[in-house]
Amino acid sequence: MNGHLLIYVAVVIAAALLVNIFRSRGDWLEASPAEGNRLKEFGKNIRLRDLFRLAAIMEEDGRDFYLKMAEKALDKKTRELCQRLAGEETEHMQLFLNRLSHWKPLAASIITWPSFLKKAKQEGFLEDAPDENSSEDQMAEYAIQQEIKAARFYQMFETAFPEAWKRVHIQQLVLQERSHEAELRAAYPHLSPKKE
Repeated sequence: MNGHLLIYVAVVIAAALLVNIFRSRGDWLEASPAEGNRLKEFGKNIRLRDLFRLAAIMEEDGRDFYLKMAEKALDKKTRELCQRLAGEETEHMQLFLNRLSHWKPLAASIITWPSFLKKAKQEGFLEDAPDENSSEDQMAEYAIQQEIKAARFYQMFETAFPEAWKRVHIQQLVLQERSHEAELRAAYPHLSPKKE
């Protein structure tokens, strides 16, 4: 009887440990920005998962814009650049969606999400893209500015969520966004958009 009891106790302890491990895996997505970080300005109840959602939206918008820009581009190499950048934006979006899908689904808060999006728009992270009647140069200027803003947005993660920053390798995203900016500037050397 004692042998069976020990096995039962061991199984219960192992099950409890597994439940705890699986529960805690997503806890870092519930983290809020560190004190003193600018991301705190986005709302006191903002969580990392909200920033991941915003990042996915930004990358999806970027992908859609680069596909439109590719249609507008007169130069073949510029069209190819825009198509490649659209693919890279898709990869970035998928990175965030994959991270979010590994943990229990949790809908965006109907109370905090709208004000969070409003603040992101005020900061220029969700700026309206030029319409289809815009010139190729206007589209390129917008794209360059959005790459600058995306790099800035991802840099805000470093001090707000140092552990998540390491886990998701966001530094690589910052470098890629800066690379996108440099490639666009090389494709449109006659443009001198305002610096952020």
